[in-house]
Amino acid sequence: MSPIRCAVCERPMTPRRTDWCWRCDSCGTWGSTLEIGINSDVHASLDEDQRETGLAELRHHNLGIVADRLVAHGLTPGARVLDVGSAHGWFLAAAQARGLTAEGIEPDEAVAERAGTGDVRVGFFPDVLEDDERFDAITYNDVLEHFPDADAAVEASVRHLNPGGLLSINIPNSRGLFYRLAMVCHVLGLRSAFERLWQVGLPSPHLWFFDSDGLTRLCERHGLVLESSETLDSVRRTGLWQRAHSDRRPSPTSVLGVAVVWLLAPVFNSPRASDIMHLVFRKPA
Repeated sequence: MSPIRCAVCERPMTPRRTDWCWRCDSCGTWGSTLEIGINSDVHASLDEDQRETGLAELRHHNLGIVADRLVAHGLTPGARVLDVGSAHGWFLAAAQARGLTAEGIEPDEAVAERAGTGDVRVGFFPDVLEDDERFDAITYNDVLEHFPDADAAVEASVRHLNPGGLLSINIPNSRGLFYRLAMVCHVLGLRSAFERLWQVGLPSPHLWFFDSDGLTRLCERHGLVLESSETLDSVRRTGLWQRAHSDRRPSPTSVLGVAVVWLLAPVFNSPRASDIMHLVFRKPA
């Protein structure tokens, strides 16, 4: 296997226990060589209605908080916001409800069709943007980890931000309790939880898992300044069953997993254990 290079420190990574999972021995960033299947027939194995139901409660809750935090960081009514990977348009709705001028980019045609707003360009970031387009804020909500070249995505974001603009990244945390437990299970031979976190077999699997230090290093390399580092909820009990079974039938293992997560939801959502980190950076004026 040819080693992949770390998005944070650009060093060759080391394979870890699978033929698709890699880790940087220098900074601890995780990467994968999982195949992307956006706009392919992989969608045929997914129940998109169930998937949307399973994510809706958590996304609405978290994205409302993200929008509030951006306003607290200085975005005023009318500020132009771009949501990269806008999916069902939930963040766009939250941002527009707060007076922001929000638009999205979504590469997955099947998902873009389900968006509840017309302010979505179908395609890949930054290809669908004009070179001179600028925004007051660019957001990645559970999206940057799906980019094959996360470094190039951050670089492009800086180019398309106005001076003083904000880059908001809401992303899974490799130091979260979910990830640590999944690694323990994988060592014990129980691979399903680890593969689920990486979204193995889904149209857009995870290609990166960062921690807050690594993500900060990546963004600071492009001249961004860290404004805040906080957490968001990892799970919501409503929709948990649907989320777990959007691409598979219920099994004794999946039922047990849902039950454990349902019971321990307050623990998984605590700031010290949360699987989701939210970092906001500013482009210097």
